[in-house]
Formats: sequence, structure tokens, C-alpha cells
Amino acid sequence: MKRLKENLENKNNHYLYPFFWQHGESLDVIKEYMDQMYTQGIYHICIESRPHPEFLAEGWWETMDCIIHEAKKRNMKIWILDDARFPTGYANGKVPKHLKKRYLNYRRFDVVGTNEQVEINLDYFVDMRELMRDKRHQEDCFFKAILVENDVTDKKSFKEETLQDVSHCYDNHTLHLSLENKHYSVFVLYETICGEETTQDYLDPMRKEATQVLIDEVYEKHFQHYQDEFGKTIVGFFSDEPRFGNIKGPQASIGRKEMPLPWNHEVYDILKKTKDFTDEQLVFLFLGQSEKASMIRFQYMDIITRLYSENFSQYIGKWCQSRGVDYIGHVIEDNNAHARLGYGVGHYFRGIAGQTIAGIDIIGGQVVPGMDYYHDAFSTGGSDGEFYHYALVKMGASSAKLDPQKNGRLMCEAFGAYGWVEGLKMMKWITDHMLSHGVNVIVPHAFNPAPFPDWDCPPHFYAHGQNPQYPYFHKWSHYADRLCHLLSGGYHEAKIGVLYHAFGEWSGEYMLMQKVLKELQQHQIACDIISEDYLLDAQINNQSYIINNYEYEVLIIPYAQRLPQHLLKKIEELSQHIQVVFMNDYPVNMLYKGLCQVLELSSLSQQFKQYQDVKCESNQPYLVTYHYIHDDGEVMMLNNEDICHCIDTNITLENKNWMIYDAYSNQTYQLEANQLFDKKKFHLHLEPYQSIILVTGKSNQKLYCKGQLLQTIKVADVALKSYQEQIFSSSKKMFIEDDLTKLYPHFSGQIQYHFELNIEQKNVLLELEEAYEIVQIIVNGKDGGTYIAPPYIFDLSQTVVEGKNQIEIITTNNLSRNQRDAFSVYIPIEPLGIRKNIKIYSKEEKENEFSK
Repeated sequence: MKRLKENLENKNNHYLYPFFWQHGESLDVIKEYMDQMYTQGIYHICIESRPHPEFLAEGWWETMDCIIHEAKKRNMKIWILDDARFPTGYANGKVPKHLKKRYLNYRRFDVVGTNEQVEINLDYFVDMRELMRDKRHQEDCFFKAILVENDVTDKKSFKEETLQDVSHCYDNHTLHLSLENKHYSVFVLYETICGEETTQDYLDPMRKEATQVLIDEVYEKHFQHYQDEFGKTIVGFFSDEPRFGNIKGPQASIGRKEMPLPWNHEVYDILKKTKDFTDEQLVFLFLGQSEKASMIRFQYMDIITRLYSENFSQYIGKWCQSRGVDYIGHVIEDNNAHARLGYGVGHYFRGIAGQTIAGIDIIGGQVVPGMDYYHDAFSTGGSDGEFYHYALVKMGASSAKLDPQKNGRLMCEAFGAYGWVEGLKMMKWITDHMLSHGVNVIVPHAFNPAPFPDWDCPPHFYAHGQNPQYPYFHKWSHYADRLCHLLSGGYHEAKIGVLYHAFGEWSGEYMLMQKVLKELQQHQIACDIISEDYLLDAQINNQSYIINNYEYEVLIIPYAQRLPQHLLKKIEELSQHIQVVFMNDYPVNMLYKGLCQVLELSSLSQQFKQYQDVKCESNQPYLVTYHYIHDDGEVMMLNNEDICHCIDTNITLENKNWMIYDAYSNQTYQLEANQLFDKKKFHLHLEPYQSIILVTGKSNQKLYCKGQLLQTIKVADVALKSYQEQIFSSSKKMFIEDDLTKLYPHFSGQIQYHFELNIEQKNVLLELEEAYEIVQIIVNGKDGGTYIAPPYIFDLSQTVVEGKNQIEIITTNNLSRNQRDAFSVYIPIEPLGIRKNIKIYSKEEKENEFSK
């Protein structure tokens, strides 16, 4: 396999673009940081103003000149984050008033009719408390007034059939009405600039001319300065979390959340052209329980997400492509915001349609090892672990695969805002999670040249030399680069499509897609998420449907109370050729069921077991499988996501010449397996934090394993060196299992264990059953290897001699014990040093354990 050969010869491409924050630091600091990055396996960067005090002024160009010069010396590539500050859309503060975000909101007035003239004072459209909170409401403008008979039995209900437009009764800030003796509500709709505080004064992403301001102010100015570097040194622009921003947070689901709605007159003009629309129905954007109300909300969401896609994402993407650079970035996916307003852009796939690399992020305790359920986190509203573990990366990977311009590339911004509690051990686990679900480009967050310590979203990888783990950073970066290279240039094998749930959420009650994805993943059944737009354009070929030349045989539709008729028509057509499954029930507005069927969630794994990547002899819900196909070979990644328990099971997979590739050591090994009929079977043992890569090919190198226990080391000379110190302290003889955590509760740095090992044979392994968290071993003065995550088993056969040996073990923890930063409170701080006695085993050849 070409890509494996390139890895083994250290000729692989590079896929890491860490954020390099700029605050106006000196050129000497910039040069120091770029040198440190390069020596630790970082060959590309993404420059971010965080903010730079002279963004797009003389100081910024001086910084950029320096970075480009240093990058060219090292053949490094550069992405540029596309605004003065986070999030994208500020356009360096240059957005004119008429192109800023606007919203439609309403105020409901409940009125008792008395057969008399009624006047409603509309000097202000919000109540006094809201006006005092945000004085910008003084600029609110009247849009429509809609009268309806009230339903006094329910707080939010009204008699939808009685809606009537009374806008003509508005005059000089007063609404004049003549009402019968009934109970009424008046919905006063008004336009406002008051939305989320963070993105006030931001551009309206639904207007092309607003996006042009960002292009002129940021993109064009960089092009004017560095045109000759475009496509050479400067290879991309990065949009960071652009959003509708009508309110703060991820819960802005239309029809469920009280909120202003993104609005402009183009939205209104398109809405008016939809079938049977009348102005009274604008109330349904906010309230209403009928099918008509639900479908008006669907039409609105369909309109604004298309406008966002066409006039922001695709518009910037075309500019980038015409100048030979990639358009990269991500929207906010957090806690299901990807299909909502607020933090979201309404529809993930439309929101990144212009990008040439799909994008997501994993920051702020979103994906926490072992927590695939809802839990507390730094992120707004905590973390929906089920979404983050089972849907987030899958969503990005599906866009990367099915959108032809993305060429199978998925970028993940990762690791930021976890706090100093996240060291290389957790980074390795998150990396395995990302790559075993489809990521193949990583933006590590972040290299921060501000003075240490800095509160801004740690961890920071170098931190002016204060991060004690940074000397080992290359162990992670080389590992990640090799895996990204191996898992690029091909495609993920899947025959099952799961319909994206956005249309269902916009239209009524619905099931989150991660419910389906979890059930499939926990039974090693591969699938992709199918955007409704992709499905509508899919070709039908006998017993499959085809999207971007990839064939699918099954479509699973998470429960949706309603779906639009044009989508239902396509689904009905598909059901004549493939297996279509609705979860729990059909949509209430589905007129023709075709050959579709209904299944409960619990029956999915049995129904589709023929699509399993591998078959496990015992149930293994936390074994993640990722089958990746190249023209000249195949890859199967098997990842243990359970941080407490080993995976021990017999595995059956396709009968191919599989071997093991260890991306950490960059070695290949034989896979000891039995051939039974047309399958390969072997015993799989994965420790927590461990993954294995199978590739097609042949290796003559054998794996070794623990044999007989020869010795147990219980005592060592122990010395400490804090992250601020240059040399170790005087050593003390201690028991290995002494609790250093109690003795040094605020210690961050390195702990050295020294002991003499007297052995009669050289073929031995050393195991640390529990250690925190980076472990390096030095044998007789020679480096014996380093592991950044469990299992900690070292082969000493090449470094020991028969007789006496001097063994030095160095453990390095992270900075959370010393820094006690606010970001780190969401994840427990791990203990210090080695926690269990050191064991020495004989080294034996690994045999096929399938018979066990």
C-alpha cells in the first residue's frame, strides 16, 4: 500500500495546522515559537488574531511578513483565520449599518373585546425591563400586526383559523382596533437589531453584499499583500464559528424556543412566493401547533439556510477557489445546534457547503473519555455526550465523503479549553476517537505566545517552555500525522445511510439522529449521515442509491412527525429499490408508504447485522471500527473507547492478508489469525486508551507479549523536578506504591524513579500497570522508549545486559495540579507518578489466541 510505505519511509504528508495566536508579540518570540513547533513535528500553522492590536494595519503586516518568512525557510504551509476576532462575521468592524444582522420578533397583547374601539400603545415593542437591558430596542421598527381569537384554555394556544392581518390599523405608534365581545390576542411583529450580544454589529450572512464586506476587508487585503504566496505558502482561509446569532446558546430550535428570528426583506420576498402563503401566517414562525404552522416554519428554515449557504459559505468558497486556496473552518455543532438557529446555522451540510475541507470542533470538554452521556462541561449547557461521541465526527465525515469538492477531507479543531488537565494522554484518546470516526486533518488548539500563564482556553502546547510535556509533543504529532496520512486519499466503507434530522426537527416532533448512530456503532455497523439535499439528488440504480459515486443499500430515517412532501416522494421512490426503514412510526403526512417498514431502535442491530465491519464473539459496545478503502489496499482501525475495561473477544472479519501497523512506533507486525472458510478470525485484546490498525499486506516481524513474571520492583530512589526547575531534587528511597499525590498535591513536572535491575536473561518486558501520564524509560544511560498513554509495556531486550542494569523511569504529568485553572474543574485531576509496583516479565512470541 503506497501510503503505508510512505509512512514507513517517513515520507508521509502532514495534516496538522495548529492555531498560532497573535496578540502583537515581538518578532523574536514569533521566531522562537515557529522553531519550537517545527522541532516537535508541526509543519503547518493556522494564524489567528486573538486579537492582534493592529489587525490589517502596519503591525499585522509586520507580523505576517515574519511568519511567512519563517514558514518558507521550513517549507511550512499557512492557513489564516479570517477575521479580527472570534467568531467570524465581524469583518474587522467595518460592516455598515444596513448590512448588519436584523431579526423579526413579536410581542403578544391579550385583549378582551367589548364592542368598542381599542387602542394599543406601541411606542415600544418590548416591555420596560427588556428596554432597560438593551437600549438598542429604541430602533425597533413595526412590521405587521396580526389579530386572532384567543384560546383561553392554554397559555400559548389560539384559534389558528381566525388569523387576520390588521397592519393597516397601525398609525403613529398606535394600533386602532374595533373588536367584538370575545377574547383576542394581537401579535405585533417588529424588526430589531437585538439578538445575541456577542455578534451584535456582525454582518448578515444571508446577504451576499454583506459577505462581500468581509471579503474586501480581510480576504482581499491579504491577497493584495501576498498574492505570490497564494497556493504556495498561504494555502487556506479558516472561518471560525459563524452563526445566525439571533440568541445565545445551542437550544434555538424553531417552534420550541422563544426568540427573535433571522430576517431581511429577501427572506420575506421568498416566503411570500411559497404556495398559499399569507402575511397572517407569519405568526406561525413563532407559535402554532397545526400542520400548517409546522410547514411554515419548515419553509422559513429552508429559505434562510439556503440563503446562508449561497450568500456566505459558497460565496467565500468561490473566492478562495478562484485564487487557489482552500476554504476551511467549522460552524457551531455543539449540543445539536447544527440544525438550529442561535449558535447554529440551521443546517450543518448547507452551512459548510462552500468549504473545500469539511470541518467540526472538539473543544471545551465536549468529548470526554468515557462520558457518552449528558454531563457538565465548560461548553454552554454542558455536553450532550451522546451527540459528541456518536454523531459529531460522523456528520463531518459524511460531508467530507459525499460533497465532491471536499475530496474526503475532514478537519477537526481540537483540544482547546479543556484546561491544563488535558495532557498528551487525553489528546491521544481524543485523536483515536477522531480518526476512528473519520477525521484526517487536525487543528490543535493552540500555540499561545502570550506570557505564561494565560487564562485563554488552555492547554497551550509550548507555553514559553513551561509545559513539562512539550518535549514529548512530537510523539503525539508524528503518530497523528501518520494516521491522518493512512486514512486519507480513500473512502470509508458503508452501505447504510441515516437521514440527517434537520428537516424533521424543523417540521415537528423528531428523533435525534445520534440515537440511531449509537445503536449501529455499538454493534460495529458502519453508516454515513445523508443530508436531505444529497438524498434528493441521489441516483437510483437497481438495488442501491448513489451519492457522489458511493452506493448505499439501506436508508434509515429517524422518527419525524412530519417531513416535506417533496422529500417523502423521493423516499417513496427509493423504497421500490432499496430497504427504507422509519424509526418508531411513519410521518403523519406520509400519504403513500410504498415498501417502507417501521422498526424500533433496539431491533436495528439484528436487522442489519450483515453490514457489520467485524463480528465480535461477545458484545462490545465500546469497540469502534473504521473500515477505510484505498485503490491498493484496505485499513481497519479498531479502537477501545472504554477507559475502564479491556476488550477481550474473538473477532471475525474479511478473509484478506491483514497485518498490524503500529503508527506510534511506525512498525508493522504479523497478525496471528486463523482462516475459517472465507473469514479471518483472531483474538483481540485492547487495553483502555489502546487502538490497533490492521492493513492489508504482509509483515515478517512478530509481536511479543508478556510471559512469566520474573520480578516485582517495590522500592526505588525517587526525585522530583517541577516544571519551573532545570534539575532533579536529591533522591529519596521510597516504596513505589507510596502515595506521592498526598505528599505533593500541587506538583506539576517530572518524577524520576531509579533502581537496579539484576536479570539472568535479556529478553524481558517491563510493565507499569498504573502511571501518570507520560512515561519514559532510560536503561543503562540509553533511551528505552516513551509512551504518552497506556498501556505502559517496554521491551528491554535491546538495552539490558545479563546481570546488573541501571533503570531510570521518568513520569511527566500535566500542569493542572499546579495551575488549578477554571477550565480544568470539569475533569478530575489524575494522581502522580507510578501507582503500582513495577513488574518484569519474560518476553515471548505472541501466538494466535483464537482458541481461547
